[in-house]
Order: sequence, then structure tokens, then C-alpha cells
Amino acid sequence: MLIGEYEHSIDAKGRLIMPAKLRIDMGEKFIVTKGLDGCLFAFSQNEWLNFETKLKTLPLSDKNARNFVRFFLSGATECEIDKQGRFLLPNNLRTAANLDKEAVIIRSRNKVRNLG
Repeated sequence: MLIGEYEHSIDAKGRLIMPAKLRIDMGEKFIVTKGLDGCLFAFSQNEWLNFETKLKTLPLSDKNARNFVRFFLSGATECEIDKQGRFLLPNNLRTAANLDKEAVIIRSRNKVRNLG
């Protein structure tokens, strides 16, 4: 189960440590995308598929729904944990969440949130 709050530094290359307690639930590869309230959301691959399925149910005829889907999908990227437990957080996502040197990783429902 994803629980807890973890503070970590972002290194000069834009890598962030995925806390050991969360690595098992997140898997070696996971999806990070822009989230709400200036946060980033990280989903295990299974949770991402569930999230995509929900996004597909939104009506294409509704402009707000299209913008909502576009918001989440446009910034989504697959991340992979290296042997040191780090993953590269792309510059566009660091910028979107105003992350520079420090990040707090928290569990929020079925996803992990990165807060600047």
C-alpha cells in the first residue's frame, strides 16, 4: 500500500529518488504526468491504464473534457528506476510543478504526488 511522506533532493541531472517503500508498489517503470494544484502525479502502470480508461469515458464533444484529457496525456512520460532507486524527472515536468532542488513525495489515493 502506498503511504507516507518523503522528502528528497533533485540532483543536477534532474533525478529523484523513489522511496524504497514505494518502489515495490510503483514497479520499475511507472508513469509521471502533470497533476492538479501544481503537483505531479505518478502512477504504477496498472493504475495508469485504469486512469486512461476513465479518461476515455469523457465526452469528446465537451471542450472542457477534451482539455482535461489533453492536460494529463500531453505531459505523461514513462519513468524507470535505476539501480540506485532514482528516476529521471523530465525538465518539462519539473517546470510544470516548479521543482528545482527539493521535492516531497506523498501517497494520495491510488497515485504518488510530487510537491515542490
